[in-house]
Amino acid sequence: MKTLFKIFAGLVVIVLVVLVIVVLNLDKGIKAVVETMGPELTKSSVTLSDVDLSLTSGEGSLKGLVVGNPAGFKTPNAFSLDEIFLAIDTESLTTDTIVIKSLRIIAPEITYESAKGGTNLEQLQKNVEQAIGSGNDASGDTAKGTDSDSSAAKKLIIKDFSITGGKISYSNPLLGNKPIILPFPPIQITGIGEKTGGATAGEVVKQILEAVNKNAASAVTNSGALKDIGDKLKEQTEGQIKEKLEGLKGLLGR
Repeated sequence: MKTLFKIFAGLVVIVLVVLVIVVLNLDKGIKAVVETMGPELTKSSVTLSDVDLSLTSGEGSLKGLVVGNPAGFKTPNAFSLDEIFLAIDTESLTTDTIVIKSLRIIAPEITYESAKGGTNLEQLQKNVEQAIGSGNDASGDTAKGTDSDSSAAKKLIIKDFSITGGKISYSNPLLGNKPIILPFPPIQITGIGEKTGGATAGEVVKQILEAVNKNAASAVTNSGALKDIGDKLKEQTEGQIKEKLEGLKGLLGR
């Protein structure tokens, strides 16, 4: 479960960073802003294929968001998101609390790579936290770097949040060049930030992770995703040990 939460936390932090950038720059070239500010925060490449967002209705989507891995990792990307659908209450944009009626992450492909010193998602999260000046909490300063200082004080309410159709590619040196592909369990959470009249980006992340811990534990356990990773790594390790022992027996038998 801890592994899944690390994966989920990394994804949520990156998506929230992009979300805040988008919401605070609706009247600008969103694609250019995301591809400029994103790398400053993640210390990796960030590209966005297409933006279709209406200023009038507040509805639209971001397609083809790809977040590259930071330096030191072999796999090229950390996240590849097919589509992020947004529905924003446009009247809330001029207030201190932005209301997101719906935030749907569709078909994310997440690469979870273990290396010496940590994982790619942990490093991405650290990079973002350092960039926004908060080592422990991705606070409202996620908007740092925008035109207005008051932008950093913006809070969020997300009425409906979901992730569907996702998959995880798990890469580990013990697996060689063959990562394990696992389904990412669908998640839906409602009313984020509503009880407190709005939440900072860091508080949103905390609320989402708490809800996942409470509501998704059984789904993850039943999926056997983490057990599959453990079993396959165990098989791989046992196979390597067996191969070395056989080689040693061969040498001793000569």
